[in-house]
Amino acid sequence: MRHHDAQFNLKEVEKLCQLYQDCQLTVLEETELEYVLAHCDFDSPVIKETKGLMTVSRSVKFAANEKPHKSVWKWVPRVAACAALVLGIAAIYHANQSNDNCIVYVSGEKANDEIAHEIAEADVAKMQQFMQVVNEQKAAEEEKVKQFTNHINQSK
Repeated sequence: MRHHDAQFNLKEVEKLCQLYQDCQLTVLEETELEYVLAHCDFDSPVIKETKGLMTVSRSVKFAANEKPHKSVWKWVPRVAACAALVLGIAAIYHANQSNDNCIVYVSGEKANDEIAHEIAEADVAKMQQFMQVVNEQKAAEEEKVKQFTNHINQSK
């Protein structure tokens, strides 16, 4: 972007506004464009729209900076509860598996050992699939927290 003492024409300002709307400018260039728009007398639909977007963007940034930790802590109890539930189910299953006794009732009637084992194995497979989903969600959330923390540390 040019120095602030240079003069821009309408087409150049509109081109910069279009680049802003296409997310093609760096943060520094966006700041410089905001300065240019505040001090120029050009008027066009693209310029008006860009000024509006900058106003919205600024308000979102301020709102995000006010309570950055609230969103992070929303999911932590949920993940912890899911992990505790899965670990509890796994512990109960492993405790029952050690004596190799499965008693299953299907439609109110006791099922034989083979059917009981099949049902138990199906439940274990579902539990393992659920554990995999929880672990993937946990990893994704940890990555988001890591990125968020890095972003906060870089902005200081």
